[in-house]
Amino acid sequence: MINRPIEELTFTVFDTETTGMSPEKGSRLVEIAAVKIEPNLTLNLRNRFETLIDPCCEIPYQAYKVHGISRSMVRGKPTAEMVIPEFISFVGDSIVIAHNAGFDCKFVYHTLEKCQPSQCFTKIIDTIGLARLAFPGLTSYSLDNLMSQLELDIPVPAAYRHRALFDAAHTALLTVRCFEALHSKGMRTLKDLFGKQGRLFYKWL
Repeated sequence: MINRPIEELTFTVFDTETTGMSPEKGSRLVEIAAVKIEPNLTLNLRNRFETLIDPCCEIPYQAYKVHGISRSMVRGKPTAEMVIPEFISFVGDSIVIAHNAGFDCKFVYHTLEKCQPSQCFTKIIDTIGLARLAFPGLTSYSLDNLMSQLELDIPVPAAYRHRALFDAAHTALLTVRCFEALHSKGMRTLKDLFGKQGRLFYKWL
């Protein structure tokens, strides 16, 4: 896999929305969404995973202000313990990608420890590191700034800003732009990216 041309690979790009910052301190998932980047760097929004999640607790107002997901929207939805195994099946043997991957992955891992500790994805790329390598010198590598600087635009309703599908789709488009830029610099396989400055590979086992 690591020696194959990047355009031959399949990636799953995902994002989560939560009640807070730390699952260890009681924060819980309220939404997860993912889209596929298929061979030839084809972004397929129809091949996606998307669901609200009942955290079985109240959603703090500070979290609601970010993503707009209320308690009434998630009440009665599947729990994380039901959703995350389905998400893992959606990922399959593809390479996982997220923006600031450590945040999203720790919520997935925390859930899997409770329901299916033997299942987990082990190949994860962080688009913060990927963007730093592809587009050095930017003042910020937040998703908002990268969307603005690179003019990333996906036809997802504006009302979904900071919802999981919106962010996953734009992270996927960012990923494609990064790989295209790196290809032009002679980096055509994932092996070419190993050892480069910045933490591109959040996890690779």
